[in-house]
Amino acid sequence: MRYILLILFFCTVAIAVFLLRSMQLPAKLRKAEEFIEEEEYSKASAIIKRILDKKKDFAPARYLRAKLLMRQKQYLMAISELNGIQQISDFNRHVNELELHNNLAVLYNETRNWQKEIDEYKIILTFNPDDIQGNYRIGQALYRQKDYKRVKEHLTKVVVMDPVKNDCYLPLGVSCYQISDYEKAEQYLLKALELPSENQEASFYLGSIYKLKKDYINSVEMLEIAKKDRRFFISSLYQIGQIYFDQQQYGPAIDHLEQGLQSLKEKTDEAYSYRYLLAECYEHENRIEEAIHHWEKIATDNPGYRSIKAKLEAYSSIIANENLMTLFIKSLEELQPLIVEIISGLNYNIVSREKISPNEFQYKAFNIKRINEPPVLILFHRTTREITEGEIVEFMKRIGEEKCKSGLYMATSRFSLKARSSSASKMVELYDSEFITRVVEKYESRKGVRK
Repeated sequence: MRYILLILFFCTVAIAVFLLRSMQLPAKLRKAEEFIEEEEYSKASAIIKRILDKKKDFAPARYLRAKLLMRQKQYLMAISELNGIQQISDFNRHVNELELHNNLAVLYNETRNWQKEIDEYKIILTFNPDDIQGNYRIGQALYRQKDYKRVKEHLTKVVVMDPVKNDCYLPLGVSCYQISDYEKAEQYLLKALELPSENQEASFYLGSIYKLKKDYINSVEMLEIAKKDRRFFISSLYQIGQIYFDQQQYGPAIDHLEQGLQSLKEKTDEAYSYRYLLAECYEHENRIEEAIHHWEKIATDNPGYRSIKAKLEAYSSIIANENLMTLFIKSLEELQPLIVEIISGLNYNIVSREKISPNEFQYKAFNIKRINEPPVLILFHRTTREITEGEIVEFMKRIGEEKCKSGLYMATSRFSLKARSSSASKMVELYDSEFITRVVEKYESRKGVRK
């Protein structure tokens, strides 16, 4: 009986000692945490060291040591410690795993290891898909990687849960623009513009959206702001040039496009399209030599680009022909006496005229030999492009709308075979560059005689 009592006594003492020591560890850790908060790091480190000397892989102590290293800004050592903890079996019974990954994410950010940071936030989102910081950091990283669809997914959550994170509006707006969600893009970009910092990027994409919506006034206003940023300088000028071109305001288009010539990166698709647009503006303004200059610049590097070869061939023959060149160096208003003479030479008397575009005039006229017949519609079209069947069809619609009997289509270029075939069945007479040139030669020779 005495032996049994002795055994029970020793067991009780052992359990008591074990419980006392078990209770001492949390107390020591709490004391170490207090020292860390009080920035007495050496005292905290000493306590942690004593614990780990006895229990090498005691996860709570190692985690506290990682926190201490973070406070001391020893980030690489803290990262190593946190990764080491994850190698301990059942570490998550003693350490908050979500908190551990959050700390790792912060450390990777501090050490500029962006990919590792994102990897940590991906893990965090498996614990909590609505974690604000996780969605925020992943969204920002994906924006740098131009993964716009997933940017929208993550950053939309952020602005819904935490509107204070207003630096999400710009990447959200740009991302929505890139995936063609223009309505959302406009909403977010307008919010980005409300922020106090200058934001030419938001202005650029808003200007692009307004251009798509044909809201040209607001588009130009936004793009004028955006061009102050060198990243958007060329693209903004190009879009402004397109807007003015579409409105047939070729002078303002040229003024803007000429601003960017010195900044073009040659031998790029951007430079080709930029110069091509500028050349077309010069063409419509009858500044043929300037147009040719830019087409030749493109042709030197990329002779197959769009219709460059055909344009240069057409204009080379025009420049070589003084009489035909006359038609391209003056406005159609200045050429009215010549055009009237061409039409009169075909026995037609003009009763009305209408400007369709800077290169097209439309006339109603009666045949002086058949005065009782309905009027004919005459189109004078200055162009170097081959006239297509579609243009003949469009002209036929105008003939019907103007209640005319038939039509005459005069052009300073050739007519395609399909255009000729179509016109024959539609009561449209065609007069091409060869005819126009002969008439101009006679007109100029008579002027010379009169002088």
